[in-house]
Amino acid sequence: MPKNNVVWSGGEQAHILVDLLRWLVIATLAGVLAGSASALLLASLEWATAVRESHKWIIALLPLAGLFVGCLYKYLGSSVEAGNNLIIDEIHDPKAVLPLRMTPLILLGTAITHLFGGSAGREGTAIQAGASLADQLTGIFGLDARDRRILLMAGISGGFGSVFGTPLSGAIFGIEVLAIGRIGYDGIFPCFVGAFVGDFVTRAWGIHHTVYRVTSVPSLTFTGFLCAIAAGVAFGLVGMAFAKTTHAISHWGKKTIAWAPLRPFTGGVIVAVAVLAVGTTKYIGLGIPTIVAAFATHLPPYDFAAKFLFTAVTLGFGFKGGEVTPLFYIGATLGNALAWLLPLPSTLLAGMGFVAVFAGAANTPIASSLMAVELFGAEAGAYAAIACVVSYLFSGHAGIYHSQRVGRSKHAKTIGEEGMSLAFVAKGRLGRVLNPLTDLNDFGFLKGESMSEVSVLRLYFAASDVHGTDSWWKRLSPQPLGSYLLRQAKEMGIEQALLHRVIGGYLKNQNLVMDTGEISPARLPQCLELVGDEELLHAFLKQNSEQLKTVRPVFLRAEDARIEAEIEENEIQEMLDLEGR
Repeated sequence: MPKNNVVWSGGEQAHILVDLLRWLVIATLAGVLAGSASALLLASLEWATAVRESHKWIIALLPLAGLFVGCLYKYLGSSVEAGNNLIIDEIHDPKAVLPLRMTPLILLGTAITHLFGGSAGREGTAIQAGASLADQLTGIFGLDARDRRILLMAGISGGFGSVFGTPLSGAIFGIEVLAIGRIGYDGIFPCFVGAFVGDFVTRAWGIHHTVYRVTSVPSLTFTGFLCAIAAGVAFGLVGMAFAKTTHAISHWGKKTIAWAPLRPFTGGVIVAVAVLAVGTTKYIGLGIPTIVAAFATHLPPYDFAAKFLFTAVTLGFGFKGGEVTPLFYIGATLGNALAWLLPLPSTLLAGMGFVAVFAGAANTPIASSLMAVELFGAEAGAYAAIACVVSYLFSGHAGIYHSQRVGRSKHAKTIGEEGMSLAFVAKGRLGRVLNPLTDLNDFGFLKGESMSEVSVLRLYFAASDVHGTDSWWKRLSPQPLGSYLLRQAKEMGIEQALLHRVIGGYLKNQNLVMDTGEISPARLPQCLELVGDEELLHAFLKQNSEQLKTVRPVFLRAEDARIEAEIEENEIQEMLDLEGR
């Protein structure tokens, strides 16, 4: 029998079963922690809202509350101030376990924001609590970087699914929010477990979620389809505007106000004065009563704009909380206002806006569509899904999470932004772009870095190659060879490592392979390039000799690499000269 033929023996399913049971235990614990934190959060916010509405004079103290929260994070929580973006960064590039203090700080900061009249949500708090508590399991179970990444995703799903009572959308949110246009399924089972267990636990604590009812859903016709698209355009543009406005206010505050605690103090002054000026508290806090009203009656068409501004100022100046519930408010009231322009029921448009503005601002159209089905039912979910997809497209490469990566561009004109975080996308569009001819030395380092003993080691292998290990536990979850070698290089202190993606090629004595579809061929060649001290690279080869038996290494010493870099530099210069003619 040819050796390439695969005979099923049940071994693969046995490995999957063991891994599934392993993650069932770990993700269940993560869900219990996330669900309990969400229960505490929701109970505290209900209390804070009741106290504030009964003693509205307390809103005058919002600037002092902001000063307190600012000092709290400056002196006790500077390492976790990035919040959700820190978690996303840790998933993309695992470094260190999240400090446990992230949970009490964000719970306290969010409760203070709502108690004294800030306009914020709760999803950011639930995600941070869920992820930081789950991350404490890393040491207990001895998880490596890959498994820790999955654990953080499960914590996100547990927090999101439990705080809104939507475990299905929570499970998908944990894997969809990381990168625009790309979803990895390596953590799909733990995310589902974390989200559903988290929701069970929150309900077990006696917490009840608000019910939103879409009372009129006409049959989906071609006219309704076009109306859903038109509404999606509006929802996407508003979602984009909200993300950009909030980031712009934050950037202005950091640039203008040097001492961090004064930023939320300033924001508190603005919000408190604005509440006094408009004479209502409907635009602060979570705004749940107004969201519910948007499904039942016509509201003033400017409600969405007012909530937009109150929230952007609150969060932009550094108060703690989330963006999603305010986005639900903005979307529901915007949809309600669109009922004057589009021939769809206002209750349906409110439901569509509820999820679609969030879909555009968070770049999560699938999770948002599933949320619509969970909250409003399948018929309304069909309209909402159309609006979510269009909103996602029209929000562009902007979003409320600036550590989110561009996995697959939304448009061919912006394909050059793939792989960048949204923060870098914004800087690239507004600021200076790195010039490889003037800013980098011959080896890709920033000029000024030493390269006297730098050499280059290139390793060629197939994408499907996996590394072996003496650990029976690890053999149950084999890892790609490229990922394993990257981690080994990092642990050994090698200066630079790049795993190159290719669109085609062939290895020695093998057939040509081309990457022409969505799914890359298993035997597609890969190249891992390591740059560093020559002796260290030799030590790397020796240490990983067992893993490199089928790998072809090519060694370029310093002078060889310098000549090659000069050739590449000349080619780049010639290309730029041609473009300039």
